[in-house]
Amino acid sequence: MPELILALDVGTTSARALVMDAGGAVLGAERRPIVSTFPAPGLVEQDAAEVWRLAQAVIAGALAEAGRQAGDLAALGVTTQRASVVVWDAATGEPVGPMIVWSDLRGLPRAEALQAAGFLAWPQTPACKLEAALAAAGPGEKRWGTVDSYLVWRLTGGAAHVTDLSNAWLTGYLDFGTMAGWNAALLAHQGLSVDLFPRIVDTWGELGRTDAAALGAAVPITAVAADQQAGMFAHDALARGGWKATYGTSAALMVSSGPAPESPHPSMPVFALAAAKGRPLFCCEGMVISAGAFLDWMAGLGLYADAARLSAAAATAADSGGAAILPALQGLGAPHGRLEAAAQLANLRPSVGAGELARAALEGIAFRMREIESVVAASDLPLPRGLPVDGGMAASDLFCQIQADILQRPLRRHAVRDATAYGAGVAAALGAGLIAEGGLSGLARYDATFAPKISADEADAKFGAWKAAVGIER
Repeated sequence: MPELILALDVGTTSARALVMDAGGAVLGAERRPIVSTFPAPGLVEQDAAEVWRLAQAVIAGALAEAGRQAGDLAALGVTTQRASVVVWDAATGEPVGPMIVWSDLRGLPRAEALQAAGFLAWPQTPACKLEAALAAAGPGEKRWGTVDSYLVWRLTGGAAHVTDLSNAWLTGYLDFGTMAGWNAALLAHQGLSVDLFPRIVDTWGELGRTDAAALGAAVPITAVAADQQAGMFAHDALARGGWKATYGTSAALMVSSGPAPESPHPSMPVFALAAAKGRPLFCCEGMVISAGAFLDWMAGLGLYADAARLSAAAATAADSGGAAILPALQGLGAPHGRLEAAAQLANLRPSVGAGELARAALEGIAFRMREIESVVAASDLPLPRGLPVDGGMAASDLFCQIQADILQRPLRRHAVRDATAYGAGVAAALGAGLIAEGGLSGLARYDATFAPKISADEADAKFGAWKAAVGIER
């Protein structure tokens, strides 16, 4: 029997699992939606206990579809949404409050206070939200972590409380001097014990073993990575200049800078891409905060049954009819960095119907990605001509063609749409020794290439008209 890998990917809007072999063949898959709640403007929460149940369900479903059992697995890789806060009971592993999702903005006032105290702080990071989560949790011994830490804790029956460098970087608590521990000064400032915190480990390698009661067998956990970083493994994009765009709840353009941190713009922060054997790799990222989430929001208004129907409606329109959309439900990411910005709909006319409006939404996301791509393209990073893409929105041929036209670059679409999960499996195979670092290229597989069909002048004119309509300039 081939040595099999289980990849668990818990994102913002869904949990999914893949069973794959070391050659990259996907044998089984399962996906379940994750529900977010919005208790007040700017607040976004999820039920961490339900997230754990969904993780168990998708694992069972993927194994069942593959006709395998947990005992057949050689390795497990975990990737999750980044920078969300989970606090749980140290004895039972049960969460003691709602998960605070990464896009939640309750950390804005605390970020300002921490910045005034001399600390680097961004509102979305756990460092600006953890104190509030702990205060609401009540008495008793607690542990905290991002979603990866929580899931690994549950999978190992509490034996492993860990996170990797790619996730630790995004907490706001990392000691950037050592990149191996937590910022003691910040912990002291907030009155937090280091015992609350996970241990920082390599991205790949044996990081723990599952508890038989949780999974059905003792399986080595051989990779933990943040979600966008996991996708870089799927595209063999770890070397400097490697890049990819993922179109999910948000859309992110990530570029590897290799062993040295580099960023082409202040709105594109440097992140840890991965680390192994004391060797960190770095990347930078520009984000369209509302991408798939914007399409879901439009569908929720009753204009379309779902995001897939929205894309189908867009295909019925030759253009947007002049309508322009700025997809900014939770602010503007790169290259603007304006969290206070709101979404906009401009140039409505009687000739704009459901198809034109849907096309304007797809174009708005594509124009936002061009804003980010133009910053990266002007840098010294050695980018390839083609842009590899993945994610749910990339399943739409129409959207991929719109994006290729607007960028004036060919798009190469990964054969596995859930490339984030696939990348977690690739990283797990690497960590288990089933493949070597030089073998990643053979696992980066593409099923379509979309070449630009309009001229550069036409693309520039469309981009300029959109910027003028929505009133943004960088």
